[in-house]
Amino acid sequence: MKRTLAAFGAVAALTLSALTTSVTTASAAMPVCTQGVGYVDAAGYATGVPVSDSSSNFCSLRSGNTGNGVRELQKTLNGCYFDGVTYLDEDGQFGPATTKALKRAQTMAGVTADGVYGPNTRDALKWYWSQNWQPRCLRLTQAPGPIR
Repeated sequence: MKRTLAAFGAVAALTLSALTTSVTTASAAMPVCTQGVGYVDAAGYATGVPVSDSSSNFCSLRSGNTGNGVRELQKTLNGCYFDGVTYLDEDGQFGPATTKALKRAQTMAGVTADGVYGPNTRDALKWYWSQNWQPRCLRLTQAPGPIR
């Protein structure tokens, strides 16, 4: 009985270790969103989305990152998730205020509020779209149809 429990414990420990390593490796392998790319829908509304240097939107952002990818995220956080108190400087610096605003947006969007931007957050967020100073907030999958 003791050998069976010991063997089970060893297998469980190895499984947990492998799972933790694969999650960490996958997260570390994802490129950083260093740029922003603009999208225009059929109704003429435009938004900007963070992308990597290879123009993939399968990328991540976290505290300490800088650049146009962060700036595009900050625009959406201000435009669609402003809490009425803290307006973010759209400076491309992912600091404590951006982390706090992203966690708030993640909670509102129904994803894990970890303060890290990645594909799950990208798909869940409503993005700030505008046309001639007329704004709207839509998920990327909700475009290109107009909001009336």
